[in-house]
Amino acid sequence: MMEQQEQRQAMAQGDTPVIKKPGNLNGIEKAAVLLISLGVEKASKILKQLRDAEVEQITRAISDLRNVSSEVVNAVQEEYHDLLSQKKFLVEGGNDIAKNLLVEAKGQQEADEMLRKLDAKSGSDAFNIIQNAEIKNIVHFMESEHPQIAAVILAHLKVSKAADILAKLSPDFRSEVAMRMARLGNISAEVIDELSLVIKDQLSEYTDFSNISKGSGAVAGILNETDMSTEREILESIEKVDPQLAKEIKEQMFMFEDILELEDRTMQDIVAKINKQDLMMALKGVEPDMKEKFVSNMSTRAREILEEDLEASGPAHIKQVEEARQNILKTIKQLDLEGKISIKKKDEEMFVE
Repeated sequence: MMEQQEQRQAMAQGDTPVIKKPGNLNGIEKAAVLLISLGVEKASKILKQLRDAEVEQITRAISDLRNVSSEVVNAVQEEYHDLLSQKKFLVEGGNDIAKNLLVEAKGQQEADEMLRKLDAKSGSDAFNIIQNAEIKNIVHFMESEHPQIAAVILAHLKVSKAADILAKLSPDFRSEVAMRMARLGNISAEVIDELSLVIKDQLSEYTDFSNISKGSGAVAGILNETDMSTEREILESIEKVDPQLAKEIKEQMFMFEDILELEDRTMQDIVAKINKQDLMMALKGVEPDMKEKFVSNMSTRAREILEEDLEASGPAHIKQVEEARQNILKTIKQLDLEGKISIKKKDEEMFVE
């Protein structure tokens, strides 16, 4: 009450009132105070990152805020820090801006300390709990929720963990989840908050949403880690609904049939590393051109031994064959990861003049 009287008196005298409490400011005015505290040069750089309408609102507020107490400036900066700690700014598109603004507002040393604490907090989130939880418990939780929730959660997990979970979901549910994950776009802060509450309620843990994998690439990465029957089932289900999406996913995967596209030199490196028992099992039932792709890159003696083993061995269960092919694919991907071979598809190659 006293402050309001002082403000009215100051205005009556033609003076600009001194703002002493941050509670008297709205959001735009607080942004204006924060920018004022940074100085003209730094504030102008930040304004360049904003939309025209935002710049107009903040500029008008800056022109109106002539006298702001140091207590208000400090309070506004602290409020900004609190918002940052709550992840309100760390959504896609605003990460760098938020971090840079914190550096300008608090200085490099203090900003680094704040961000370090923020990162440490992220490390104890619910997804770390899910990452270490038993598969059956995660599956039970996911299947009790909407497929979109399951898709968002899978997008946060390590590929190997997500693949294990996906394989255990019921067929119809996992196909729906995979499709939704492939179509996953940017997630609003409101949705993130709601999902945080769901996970917190179910797992008694707080969560972080700063790292997310989404789209067809994320699904391709997970399917690369699943068994072949699950991979085939999901791709076929997606193809029935959205052939183009299924095509995009396949283009980002390395599948057994893609071996036919590899160069002979690469095949020789692969043949030297793969388990020969896996090779013998994997070649059962393949087309002649696939078999030739392997044996043509083997020594004469190794080829003879393989032919003898294939002839002597009896029929094999399809599951054994698929496991052997999966093992070969894992070896190929590991060699690619180590830089010993390149499995980039032809349509992914880039040329420059």
